[in-house]
Amino acid sequence: MKQVITLLFIITAAPFLFSQDIEGSKDHPMFNRISGFNITEYNVEEFSSYIFYDINGNEVNVEGTKTYIYYECNCEEAPLKIIRNFSNAIKNIGGTAYEPYNNRAYTFIKQGNKETWAEVYAGDYYYYLTIVEKGEVDQEITANAILKELNETGKAILYINFDSGKSTIKKESMPVVEQIIEMMKLATDIKISVEGHTDSDGSDESNLKLSEARAKAVVEAITKEGIDAARLSSAGFGEEKPIADNSTADGKSKNRRVELIKK
Repeated sequence: MKQVITLLFIITAAPFLFSQDIEGSKDHPMFNRISGFNITEYNVEEFSSYIFYDINGNEVNVEGTKTYIYYECNCEEAPLKIIRNFSNAIKNIGGTAYEPYNNRAYTFIKQGNKETWAEVYAGDYYYYLTIVEKGEVDQEITANAILKELNETGKAILYINFDSGKSTIKKESMPVVEQIIEMMKLATDIKISVEGHTDSDGSDESNLKLSEARAKAVVEAITKEGIDAARLSSAGFGEEKPIADNSTADGKSKNRRVELIKK
């Protein structure tokens, strides 16, 4: 679950010029707005990039889902106060915040395998946020890690890449399959069901068939290396069991997965 960062301010404000947000805009789920401000510019790109600066002042090009939100109000608040409150809120949840330039701060937050980078720039009557949610960090998959997940939770979620619209396992994902094989060699009594899942793109019927074919392809790759087929089964669920929001690129990538279920 994402943590929400609340920026706390006491603002003495006249009646504001901007009484409502522009149509289609909303706060980013990780950053609550400052009281009295409204959104006057808003843009989300499912995949883009932005140059941030790290704590040492070095440029960092971050790619992922990019959100830009511009807030204004008919009030006056010291930019430095906005920046310092932003930085403190970030630090309170374990993120890294730093202020290499006047009226500007950067932050880096890591939650699990997800990285979020943000920049805030503040003026007397406005501030804006530029946020990039980086794609998933590459998985570090080992046989022992898979076995540990299966024993502790009864399942392991893996991201195995296939050719688009097909059940052919891509070469770069074969090391993940090899670790599944190694895990089954280590735990000779374990039996698993390999389950395929897709995002919501395409028809229900085609997604179901594709997920079934991909699950079978993983089973075939495992048995090809000498693992007894009696220890394995396969199933496909298409888009029926999402674990993330299919309306975003990041959510879709999470839903395109293979799950190992301990039997």
